[in-house]
Amino acid sequence: MERYSYARIAFVAVLLVVVYYVFRILQPFLVALIWAAILATVFHPLFDSLVRRLKRRELAGALACLLITVAIILPVIVLLILLAGESVDAYHYVQERLKTGNIPSLESLSQSAAYEWLRAKLLALGLPEPDLRSIAVNAVQTISQFLVRHSSSVFSGFAAFVFNFVVMLVGTYYLFLSGPALMAELRRLSPLRREHEDQIIAKFTEITRATFEGNLMTALLQGTAGGLVFLGFGLPSPLLWGAVMTFLSLVPLVGTALVWGPVVIYYLLTGMWMRGLLLFFLCAVVVGSIDNFVKPLLIRRRAQIPTIWIFVGVMGGIGTFGFLGFFLGPLMIAVLFTLIEIYKVEFRSELGEKQST
Repeated sequence: MERYSYARIAFVAVLLVVVYYVFRILQPFLVALIWAAILATVFHPLFDSLVRRLKRRELAGALACLLITVAIILPVIVLLILLAGESVDAYHYVQERLKTGNIPSLESLSQSAAYEWLRAKLLALGLPEPDLRSIAVNAVQTISQFLVRHSSSVFSGFAAFVFNFVVMLVGTYYLFLSGPALMAELRRLSPLRREHEDQIIAKFTEITRATFEGNLMTALLQGTAGGLVFLGFGLPSPLLWGAVMTFLSLVPLVGTALVWGPVVIYYLLTGMWMRGLLLFFLCAVVVGSIDNFVKPLLIRRRAQIPTIWIFVGVMGGIGTFGFLGFFLGPLMIAVLFTLIEIYKVEFRSELGEKQST
């Protein structure tokens, strides 16, 4: 009997060591594999529909992954092409203006109240008046040097993104094909009752799809609202910048402020206080409220969790997991609520005794 206990202890020890090293092996791919699980869950109805039409699971899985790739990559490529064109035009415009010395923006800034106040303060301290043209030239040169110096890191980052994207697609494909078998194996290892397993799986599926749809709808709403604001202010390329805000709304914390923030600063520095404050109010308060209030409401409608917990889950998830926290934060909250419900059922008698005393 004692020998049997030692054998079990040795087996558990070896198992833990192997699990640890397997985890270390998979660690570089964990984020990509988690995204694969999210995509396989969200697009599983699409895969099932393709299986019914094509009658071949392998072909249906490959076609579903192809459609996912097109849906993700095509808008990004179009947006990058448009941004590249705008960036080249802006660069040539700035270079030409710097050569001729005719820079309307600098002239407006030099005549603004903010510049006059700063100039007066500097002269009062015995400091020279700032040369805005030299500052602009140095800024352009610094940005150009920075881009050249970091071009290799940008390339390596893009290569890493492509690699992780391929890992994610391969993981999604095999989860489409082997997901049910993998889930059945996990069920056999689970100590929970069948109905509790069904409850957790259903909640996981529901909250994942609700979070995906909520983030997608929120991004589209923010991009549309931001584009309309830019159109109303007469700013150039409102459609392009609305599309940029759609993507940037998914960036934690800063989001769409990366687009409208510089415009607000420009308005304030050039003395256009009303336009700057109005643009700030519309973008920060109105457009920003879509992310802070509409998104939790959209997720709550499907997840059946109080809005405040969805909000806390999204914000806390972003702080803990980064971009992946958009999904993992609400998912952890939902699983916690489900486990609490299971606990109430399993320990109903003990809870009843506590309430009666």
